[in-house]
Amino acid sequence: MTTTTAKAAVLSVKQQDSILDSTRRLNIWEGSIRSGKTIASILRWLLYVRTAPLGPLAIIGKTKDTVARNVLDVIADIAPGAISYSRGAPTCRILGRLVHVIGANDAKAEKVLRGLTLAGVYVDEITVLPEAFFTQLLGRLSVPGAKLFGTTNPDGPSHWFRKKYLLRAAELDFVSFHFVLADNPSLTDEYKRQVSSEFTGLWFKRYIQGLWVAAEGAIYDMLDERKHCAKAPPKDLWRAAWITVDFGTSNPTHAGLLVLTDQQVEGDRIVAPDRLHMVAEWEHDGRAKGQLTTAQQSARLRDWADPLLADTGLTPVTVLDPSAAPLRAQMRADGWPGLRGADNRVDVGLQATASLFAGGRLAVDNEACPVLWDQLCGYVWDDTALERGEEKPVKENDHGPDMTRYGVMAARQVWRAWLPELAASAA
Repeated sequence: MTTTTAKAAVLSVKQQDSILDSTRRLNIWEGSIRSGKTIASILRWLLYVRTAPLGPLAIIGKTKDTVARNVLDVIADIAPGAISYSRGAPTCRILGRLVHVIGANDAKAEKVLRGLTLAGVYVDEITVLPEAFFTQLLGRLSVPGAKLFGTTNPDGPSHWFRKKYLLRAAELDFVSFHFVLADNPSLTDEYKRQVSSEFTGLWFKRYIQGLWVAAEGAIYDMLDERKHCAKAPPKDLWRAAWITVDFGTSNPTHAGLLVLTDQQVEGDRIVAPDRLHMVAEWEHDGRAKGQLTTAQQSARLRDWADPLLADTGLTPVTVLDPSAAPLRAQMRADGWPGLRGADNRVDVGLQATASLFAGGRLAVDNEACPVLWDQLCGYVWDDTALERGEEKPVKENDHGPDMTRYGVMAARQVWRAWLPELAASAA
């Protein structure tokens, strides 16, 4: 933990109590980010490893990389001599015990799990694991006296883990400990305010307040024309550029030019920080204006983009959505530089975009991008999907928000320094 964010590294009473009281078969720390739940749970896991019954132990997360980042690296920071691990390896040694390292997204993970009879397991980010995998994991935890220790951030109120485990704690050999950001004594008040400002709406309620709440209403409920709209800054302030495209044939194709800009200063006052700025858009609706071939779309996109980037010296990265294979092939044939498939992780992309807006690090020139701005303001959660326990945006007038999300995710190397709490999940 860095000295810029940390006070004295002490455990709170709540952390100490959770360590002492986590004696059940299933022991869960849940709540907001940076709330101290991970440190408490890992310290309890280390105590368990010392005394665990004979048999295999395991640490499980979404991927081996997330396990290394969220758990193994933390153990190495807490007690460097307690762990021996090579990144990417299938096992490590903790306090002399062999521990399997398993990523639930790995195609081989289920086969590995089926071959184990576990004496103990630590599970990172439980809600991102498939329910079937977690159910099978409990069946593997069959050595007498075996225990599970795990952490999770809140999800929706209908999430399988909440319904089948958290709400049934009285019926199960199960205990949970709820933490919020304010519970962490090792963070300064300034840092807590900073982290809180990075989240808004749904994500603020879950990741800062630690609530299991449903998505509802506007996705970008923080949007304010006075705060988030601005004319494109002069081109001499542009430092990088992304052309981002949501492709359609009969549906609209919607493209945007996203640029990284230096901070803007007037006199001795900073009027805008360095940020990402959507400075132009191009849209063609095949239903309203007639369909274009991919060759025509590629040519028109070039006619739109080249003048915008003239005299900037920038070579843009061009990001296309996963359905754009025909356009991608055409653009490659036409010599477009820097073609890249979009990262289409909707949950991470929505959260990153919302956090950038909330932190003043993403702006839109609404005069140059009127269609995009209208669509962003009208972008809402799908109530029908929510009834099924799914969180999805309404698939209507969403091409602008989609292409914005693609651009934001393509620029994550830029904003991960602005939003360190999101950097890991967006990696």
